[in-house]
Amino acid sequence: MTSDEIRSFLDRFVRAWEKQDVQALGACYTTDCTVVSPIFHTVKGRAQVERTYADLFRAFANPSVRVEDTVISTGDPPRAVIVWTSQAIHAGEIFGMAGSGKRIERTAAYILTFRDGLIHNERRVYDFTNMLMQMGVLKAKPA
Repeated sequence: MTSDEIRSFLDRFVRAWEKQDVQALGACYTTDCTVVSPIFHTVKGRAQVERTYADLFRAFANPSVRVEDTVISTGDPPRAVIVWTSQAIHAGEIFGMAGSGKRIERTAAYILTFRDGLIHNERRVYDFTNMLMQMGVLKAKPA
C-alpha cells in the first residue's frame, strides 16, 4: 500500500467508526485478522471483530473522533499508527454496569498491520483505568 492509500483507508475507517457502522468497520479487516484490545482482549476473525464493535457501540453512543496523529510505513508489511481522541456517551451496559449517561473521553493508539489492503493485525492501546474511572466503575483515592 502507498502512503496515500493508507491515509485514504484511515479516513474511511474513522468515518465508519463515527457512524458506528459495524459492517463497514468489519470490511476493513481480513477474515483471519487478530485484534488485541484492553476491553475485548484477543479477538480473532472478522466476525468476532464485528461483534466487539456491535457491543462497543451498544455501550457508547454518539461518538466523535478527533485524529491527533498518524504514522505510516509503506514497508513490507505496510503499517500505520493512528492516535485519536474519542468522546461518546456511556448509554448501555458494559462490564455489568448500566449506561450512566456520562460523556467518556479516551485517547487511543491503534497500531495496524495491513495485508492485501486490509487490517490483518491491530493492537489498541489506551488508559483503560481512566475510562473505568470516568464511567464510575472505579473511584480515585483522595490525595
